[in-house]
Amino acid sequence: MRIILASSSPRRKELMTSLNIPFEIITKNVLENLDERKNHYEECMRTAKEKCKAVFEDTKDDVIVIGSDTIVSYNNKIYGKPKDYVDAFNMLKAFSDNRHEVISSVCILVRKNNKVYEELTYDKCDVYVSNMTDTEIDSWINSNDVYTKAGAYAIQEGFGKYIEKIEGDFFSIVGFPLHKVYELLKKYE
Repeated sequence: MRIILASSSPRRKELMTSLNIPFEIITKNVLENLDERKNHYEECMRTAKEKCKAVFEDTKDDVIVIGSDTIVSYNNKIYGKPKDYVDAFNMLKAFSDNRHEVISSVCILVRKNNKVYEELTYDKCDVYVSNMTDTEIDSWINSNDVYTKAGAYAIQEGFGKYIEKIEGDFFSIVGFPLHKVYELLKKYE
């Protein structure tokens, strides 16, 4: 069966590749308007579903489409991709010497034998960041591509040196709850 990853994220592509399952990538532009007043888990899943649905609607045959989204949450505020240096600095300053949540959601839409199935779930991780100096924050921002990452960091790209501990699935922090995806895909073999 054709499998489509509805994401242009290099991290999701790399993790999906690690499953040794043939897939292709097709993306559609979907506005990521997150409403902080709403439940963060539901908002993350809603965005993943919108990304998945946008690609799924353009398919006709038996297919599996996987959409995903990741948000960072601290003090009941959603931290998306930073708009500029000041935004990135303020995000990292807030996380410094604190615990924040990383929420990664997955939506899988399946068309098989003229029936449509939907799987929608999320994974939550707690990330504990050590006390970062302003110099460390500045250095991190200036030496990394922080503007394409929720929360202005990627744990797998060196930010791990500031992480005291995590509670949850490392791959969810990277942006793709790999085990959950694999278990969901097995249902449709």
